[in-house]
Amino acid sequence: MINLHTNKMDVNPEKAVKVRLCDNFEQLEPIQQKWDDFVELAGGDIFLTYDWCRIWWKYYGGGRRLQVSLFFDDKDKLVGIIPLFFERIWLGPVFVRAAKIVSSDFTGDQITIPVLSDYIKPVLQRFFESLAGEKWDILHIGPIAGLYGHYDNLKDALIRSFGSSNYVLSKLNGNQTYVKLSESLEKQIDSLSKNQRRTIKRSYKDLLQVACDKKLPFISNLATLDNFEEIFVGFVQMHQSHWQKLGKLGHFADWPDAHNFHFETAKVQLQKNRLRLLQIRLGDCPLGYEYDYKFGNLYYAILNARADIEQLPYLDHSINIGTILYEEQVKNATKENVNYIDMMQGKDEYKLRLGGKLFPIRGLYIIPRRLPVMIRVFIFRILAGLLNIVYHKIWFRRVTLWLKLKPRPLWKIWIRTQFCL
Repeated sequence: MINLHTNKMDVNPEKAVKVRLCDNFEQLEPIQQKWDDFVELAGGDIFLTYDWCRIWWKYYGGGRRLQVSLFFDDKDKLVGIIPLFFERIWLGPVFVRAAKIVSSDFTGDQITIPVLSDYIKPVLQRFFESLAGEKWDILHIGPIAGLYGHYDNLKDALIRSFGSSNYVLSKLNGNQTYVKLSESLEKQIDSLSKNQRRTIKRSYKDLLQVACDKKLPFISNLATLDNFEEIFVGFVQMHQSHWQKLGKLGHFADWPDAHNFHFETAKVQLQKNRLRLLQIRLGDCPLGYEYDYKFGNLYYAILNARADIEQLPYLDHSINIGTILYEEQVKNATKENVNYIDMMQGKDEYKLRLGGKLFPIRGLYIIPRRLPVMIRVFIFRILAGLLNIVYHKIWFRRVTLWLKLKPRPLWKIWIRTQFCL
């Protein structure tokens, strides 16, 4: 159902906005291209494009209620999109009524709020008014991507809109790694450390020598509509095999519905010319994969996979497949005038060696100034923190490996509660 609120705010006429609320993606299908064009115009990430949100909701929207807010100026120009959902989460004896951004859990995405910078304040004021009839205990805006350039304005606008009756809290939610690209592959490689340059050049030279000796062509290609399924299956198998040898499940088994979500998402985004699923191989033998997307001026490096050198007797350890994948990735990105490679969450040394810089991931939390709600949220956050320590940090990441227990997928309750830490 779509509700249209046409009353204008008490702001400058040129910044007056109205909001349309929608509770399902099917009714939004006619404007999906307009949605995506706006997200790109506003500097948003692929994770809040129409199809990404729609498919995410298909797999992870169970037991949750959707509310997509579309904001328009007085000339019916789209100036903001906030896809939100509501859910009640029980943790032991306590529950909270949470409101979160679509795609903010289960898939490890960080987001840039698609609102035009000149309209942040009026859009958030209308957003606040649209929540007047809703019951919620904690509203989470995040996790917000490190490159988002209007965080302070967003926080100030939230304080202005919500602050009289709510606490507005800002919190660091970890780190995100970006590689800023030069205008050419050569300049990008030259910007790395001497040791890293040597590793890349030696790996390439040695691999091409093997290709020459074995009379096998070195092939670097991106998935197409004709070979997508074959390359995706090969990528998943190689990725999973690596982690299973370490006694872990791997991403596609750790995270609920990860395989189905990524398969469907990749196929749809390929049709929109956004998927960049790279495969490198010698002859018919795959050496590695890089699973990326392109949107706007960014590459999103979701996951990768590398062949086990031990199982390739004609290759030796001087050949670093990871650096070869990186060079091919940068080669493709610079040809498309990409400015950054988003290497996603976490502080990994190999990403920093390849020129990555750390940026903070932050979250904004709004909690009503009502004592029963504040107490409930306080207890819930303590229990969520204990769950994270006991289940994830101790049991999942350590004890199961020490005891060599059969790994099992991540608990959904752990995934759903981590937003508040």
